[in-house]
Amino acid sequence: MKATGIVRRIDELGRIVVPKEIRRVMRIREGDPIEIFTEDGRVVLQKYARMRELGEDAHTLCRALSGALGCSAGVTDSESVLYASGALKKRLLGATLSDAYASCMRERRVYRASESEPPFADGEPFLSFAAVPILASGDLTGSVLLASDEPRLPLGDAELAALKTAALYLGTLLEG
Repeated sequence: MKATGIVRRIDELGRIVVPKEIRRVMRIREGDPIEIFTEDGRVVLQKYARMRELGEDAHTLCRALSGALGCSAGVTDSESVLYASGALKKRLLGATLSDAYASCMRERRVYRASESEPPFADGEPFLSFAAVPILASGDLTGSVLLASDEPRLPLGDAELAALKTAALYLGTLLEG
């Protein structure tokens, strides 16, 4: 845990203000859900990611997509890749979505990245990349993605249909 040196008092209603600097660094926006729990005698606040509820289901889906389509697959929340499978798994896991990718997901559009527009904040491009938003009860919860560095493996209509099916499946699981 990183100390910030910031101290806040709890008001009479039990509220505290999360400082702007921390909200900016953690990408917390007005209306974002925050999970509150205790750990080793501490109160911990963290952004709530419904996608973590999927656990093994999301991981199994990534393995199935990767195996069937011959490229790497992943599942994200609104900020980063939570689950991944395939040759690019290590590169994908934990990668932070670029502003363009995150914006496209908020607009509920299919996202395709090119070599000139990397999908993640680290700036490493892929030869082929596509992502589809996952919606549960009308809310954006994350995305399903396919990525490849194989020049012989462009992502076409069949792969996009598989992504849309996977996104619908995961959204349905979250609504269940």
